[in-house]
Amino acid sequence: MRYKIVLEYDGSAFHGWQRQKGCRTVQGETEAALAHITPGAAVTASGRTDEGVHALAQPAHFDSDSGLDPETMMRALNHWLPEDIKVKSCSYAPAGFDARKSAKRKTYEYVMYVSPVESPLRRTRECRIGESADVAAMRAGAAALVGTHDFSAFMSSGSSAKTFVRTVYESDIRTEGDRIIYRVTGNGFLYNMVRIIAGALMRIGRGEKSPASVAAALASGDRREMPDIAPPQALYLVGAEYEEG
Repeated sequence: MRYKIVLEYDGSAFHGWQRQKGCRTVQGETEAALAHITPGAAVTASGRTDEGVHALAQPAHFDSDSGLDPETMMRALNHWLPEDIKVKSCSYAPAGFDARKSAKRKTYEYVMYVSPVESPLRRTRECRIGESADVAAMRAGAAALVGTHDFSAFMSSGSSAKTFVRTVYESDIRTEGDRIIYRVTGNGFLYNMVRIIAGALMRIGRGEKSPASVAAALASGDRREMPDIAPPQALYLVGAEYEEG
């Protein structure tokens, strides 16, 4: 039986999603917990997250012959999982479901805050943009990303992607008190794409770049125009969408 689970995790103490020998990873810890129920089972997520990145809702799947119903499976997994990973929901997966291949849209948020000094309590959750920020300019820069584009300028080297064209459905900024939250939804993301976008938007917010620089980078495809990669600790995988809803 194939199960679909949705995980929430604090990425602070993990070397990302993918299992690595000698490193603590989300996949490694999840599979270790599952081994108490179904030895040898592998867990596949909707996508990989980098070291330090958090997830509010990371879909994943695995196969098990345990015979447990989804509610019991969720309770059993949460019993064995560490405190910085938990299963939020569990269900039987529909026929042909693959958490990675079946995902149609993914949403991320990057959380920044305005302050004259760094906050020790926020350093593993958010990223300080500076003493002030031009939110209107950031919003204009973010809007330029909506649509289908070649995102070569927003990708780190080392990617295994065969094409650099992606479609962004939503790219916007909202504020909550001193927080500035960038939200982006797309059909897929290149290596470090969201963090590079966040780095560009922070430069725009500080007046170091213009909103027009985003469209210019899309047109040129030149990575040198977008040199920053924002820190990982302020990035959150919000969720993934599938056809079955």
